[in-house]
Amino acid sequence: MGMRFVVVCMFLCIAPSFAMASDYKIFQQDIMEPYSFYKKALALTSKKENKEKAIGVVEKFINSWDVLAQKYANDVPDQLKQTADFEKKIKRPVAVGNKALEMLRSGEVKKAHEQLEEVRYALWQMRVDAGIVSLNDKINDFHEAMEIVLNGITEQASPESLQHLGKRYGGWLAIKWAEIKAADYSGADKDAFGLKIANGHDAIAELIENLKKGDAAGAKKAGGKVKKSYKGIFFLPECS
Repeated sequence: MGMRFVVVCMFLCIAPSFAMASDYKIFQQDIMEPYSFYKKALALTSKKENKEKAIGVVEKFINSWDVLAQKYANDVPDQLKQTADFEKKIKRPVAVGNKALEMLRSGEVKKAHEQLEEVRYALWQMRVDAGIVSLNDKINDFHEAMEIVLNGITEQASPESLQHLGKRYGGWLAIKWAEIKAADYSGADKDAFGLKIANGHDAIAELIENLKKGDAAGAKKAGGKVKKSYKGIFFLPECS
């Protein structure tokens, strides 16, 4: 009995030192609110005239993310438990938000937008390192391809350069959109998701066709439709 008592006591003393990892699904639910503020902040900081609205939303993002960071800093979600410096990484968006807020108050709206982009890439890298397949990261993948194509479409672009752009990146753009379509979207607004995916597919096809023709005006117009479809998916509540 004496030995048994000692073993039990030793277990009770040792057991609390092993931190239990939290459920990643619960973490995904908890991140939805702060990430929704983050997405709104990104959208608002894309236009100078939205400065005052952006300040309010960035403040909400900072406060909301701080609550998330405090909850999980020392309670790493199970699928992220191998992440190096998790506490530092989960708190980083608060520092980024504060820096962006300073820029906004100084009237540097574009710089604030660029500052906020760090959060997107930090979360992306964290999930990639953990081997997590995320719909949001498929959306990020598409965003990268889309930015290359849209930035390549300028008023001065020659037909030849547009044709090269379409040949080089058109297929990549289409594939990345197809990956979003194939993702398991579990949101309540599945019909909206399907409609936005279909509109995006048509817009990409129109863009690629105009690039093949070297039509700058047509490509620019279709590019606007592609960006609208991307935003429609990016801002769905479940995409976080």
